[in-house]
Amino acid sequence: MTRQTSTHFALSLAILGLMLSTSLCQAQHKLAAMWRVNHQPLPASQKTTQANETVPAGSPTYTFTVLAFPGTFSTSVAAINSGAASSKIEIVGGDVWGPVGYTASFDMSYNATKASTTEILRGVNKPKAIGQAANGVNDSGEIVGYYIVSGTTDHGYLRSGGKFITIDVPFSGATNTSALEINNSGEIVGNWEDATTQHGFLLIGTTYTSFDYPGAVSTAALGINNNGVVVGGYTDASGVTHGFSLSAGTYASFDPPGSTYTVASGINDSGDIVGYYCLTSECAAASAANGYAPEGFLLSSGTYTTLTIP
Repeated sequence: MTRQTSTHFALSLAILGLMLSTSLCQAQHKLAAMWRVNHQPLPASQKTTQANETVPAGSPTYTFTVLAFPGTFSTSVAAINSGAASSKIEIVGGDVWGPVGYTASFDMSYNATKASTTEILRGVNKPKAIGQAANGVNDSGEIVGYYIVSGTTDHGYLRSGGKFITIDVPFSGATNTSALEINNSGEIVGNWEDATTQHGFLLIGTTYTSFDYPGAVSTAALGINNNGVVVGGYTDASGVTHGFSLSAGTYASFDPPGSTYTVASGINDSGDIVGYYCLTSECAAASAANGYAPEGFLLSSGTYTTLTIP
């Protein structure tokens, strides 16, 4: 898996509520496509529906909602907080395309009452950064992401209590760090790079742990749930990319049937996993280069469901 497949965002999809960003055409450069887990649709005032949509009998049904941050050229949704079904909804992402990726970040909050839904829009921007994006958020409103202040060197960050805390892994040879997700315990996962490849990392408190899928030539850690289960993607020695989970030190690899390229990008507390995949070698090659794939999937209780925008 290359850096482009996991570090930044061009298109993301929140699933089990399912929201679609407006930046599909911006999937070039070094941004990546990721799907994130949600627990309920947005309130009715925020929904859009599709006319004449046909769904096979027994299939799950979803609502797709277009989100656009006001005044921006493009909007890429990166994550939603895990407790959105029972508390305030927090959605984060990046906006405004630039030469080093997204040049601004945002936070969208939704508070539902008996009579209405209140939407609050905020910029979440690291001062003096020339490129940045918010990648993950927890129920406390803590946000993780990345920023660039010069060149193309990525630094991760944690935004907590209105303050930005830089996250740079302490591993020898590290050249880039990006924080991708944070759970309600404050555990952070992300990726770091050395001169030759990409690795996953886990940050608990002040302790960093690096990890790689066994035998992989590249590993990307993209999501973590409140039980500490990590998901992501890895590329094997033959150049094929697969999804993986890491739970209590045990790795599991998986691919939707017929997949030639799989990345898992989110997991909820029930163990439902979402991600994206390809069905052809041509798609796999393009996805490895550009960081996205046309087919979304949900893996729940051993059953795969393909998720496609109507």
